[in-house]
Amino acid sequence: MTEPPADAPLPSAEDIERWVFAYLRHAPLSLTLREINRLIAIETVASGKGPVLDVGCGDGFWWTLRGDGGREVFGIDISAGEIAQAKKRINAALTDVSAERPFPGTDFEEIIGNCSLEHVPDIDAALANLRKAAADGARLILFVPTPRWAFQGRLQSMLLKRAPRIAMSLSGALNGFFQHWHLYDSKVWTSLLAQHGWKVQAAYGLGSARSEFLFRLFMPPAFGEFIAKQLTGFYPSRLTRFLPDAMLRPAVRLVRWAVSDPLVPVDSPTAYEYLIIAEAAEVPT
Repeated sequence: MTEPPADAPLPSAEDIERWVFAYLRHAPLSLTLREINRLIAIETVASGKGPVLDVGCGDGFWWTLRGDGGREVFGIDISAGEIAQAKKRINAALTDVSAERPFPGTDFEEIIGNCSLEHVPDIDAALANLRKAAADGARLILFVPTPRWAFQGRLQSMLLKRAPRIAMSLSGALNGFFQHWHLYDSKVWTSLLAQHGWKVQAAYGLGSARSEFLFRLFMPPAFGEFIAKQLTGFYPSRLTRFLPDAMLRPAVRLVRWAVSDPLVPVDSPTAYEYLIIAEAAEVPT
């Protein structure tokens, strides 16, 4: 739909390195790859206006890296444990966006869904409630997985050619593990958003062959960390905060190599997510 902006301002190399060090001390390497890609991408398109709402904010760690730019930052999530941590960083509340309007009385200039809305069963109610929470001219910035994200990777490509049933079973297991209720093409997202008063302004693909290769390579240990976090509230990777920078630097270089130029055309075969930017429009009656 949209080519990546050729003149988009990119974060400095120093900022990216700082983000990578911070994430490697917070989360598994696979998640670090995804989040750094998103951080770089959103810095090229975010408006910097406030207040801002983070839908599915998790523990709010993202905002310790991005900063608030002088804005009021609000966040919602359905996990009480995550919200308890997020409250230490942003204005956070335990909220089901499909059941209620977030933070009644506050109109948001920017709403961010960082790979969250695909996990909400009632997507229509969620988008309607977000539109109610939006100020006039507000922007909605969404990261959502592409329909074929679970088919990417060299192993899946080989299985699709030789054993498609196994490939489809693996992709189903991945989507089930991550609880993906909504896996749509960008055109479907455009239509769905329009039904609830959001007009898409731009859509990009996110990802590269390098980052996807490393994401798949380090995904198996990440599964164990996801399960550990469900039990303890933290990723075991948090223990790496006791390591000196020198021991983490090889991993930092690997991530920096993989995340260069994360924005790609929306129909790129390497795109594992969409970055969709929409503006609050008149709600259809």
